[in-house]
Amino acid sequence: MADLVSRLNTLANRIWGMAPGARSSLQDRDVRLVAHRGAHADGVAVENTLNAFDLCFERGVWGVELDVQLTRDLEPVIHHDPHLGRLHGRPDLTIAEVDFATLRRVAPAVPHLSEVVERYGGRMHLMIEVKESWRERSEVPEVVSRALADLTPGGDFHLLSLVPDHLEGFRLIPPSAYVDVAWLNPGEIIAANRRLGHGGISGSFVFLGPKRLRELRQEGKKIGTGFVEFGGALRREATRDVDWIFTDQILRLQAHLAASSNDQPSDKPS
Repeated sequence: MADLVSRLNTLANRIWGMAPGARSSLQDRDVRLVAHRGAHADGVAVENTLNAFDLCFERGVWGVELDVQLTRDLEPVIHHDPHLGRLHGRPDLTIAEVDFATLRRVAPAVPHLSEVVERYGGRMHLMIEVKESWRERSEVPEVVSRALADLTPGGDFHLLSLVPDHLEGFRLIPPSAYVDVAWLNPGEIIAANRRLGHGGISGSFVFLGPKRLRELRQEGKKIGTGFVEFGGALRREATRDVDWIFTDQILRLQAHLAASSNDQPSDKPS
């Protein structure tokens, strides 16, 4: 299923790259690229690790998206999957069921949230996706909020979730810094976002068309679109004046963005 979605996203990018605006200049535009799980395409680094985030920081990327969940002893760590199988070869270990000391010994590349904040806080924007519900693990909001206490909500970071209710437990962080992520259900997520008064929406550029963008802007919402893969699609999204552009191809698109100082596209297809 994931491979099919990836192929469909690539096809949509190629079509988007032929749309009006795909050859527009990026000069003088405030394009804010967000590296989804850091720089990891083509195996340059393991996703959601300091190596993946370092590559972004070294190239001047505006922001990184990362996933946070708690270990058994309530330490916030950066990892997408509930278990360590796909990335670290230990499908028998589930993050919520292992203590941090064991996790650090078995998979030392999995960062602690405090390490990420210390290394990049205030220097790259952090888009932090909350993977667990405060209704099931009541400690999530307090633990995550404590790690972010020295940063400015909305200025230094946003909280993201595929489930809008996951963000409702964060009483110390204002709803203006909450971003609800739509997958294949944009209508449902947008309705929940409006009902809860959250500040932002993120979703596929395919589902966030002109009418939705116009309505969300009129409501004062921040808007992020993804997943952009090629320069033409990046330019097209920039002309739509979205606030953030998410990508799994951050090194390619950051190079394209840098080349825009001379208005010379750096990748094909455009």
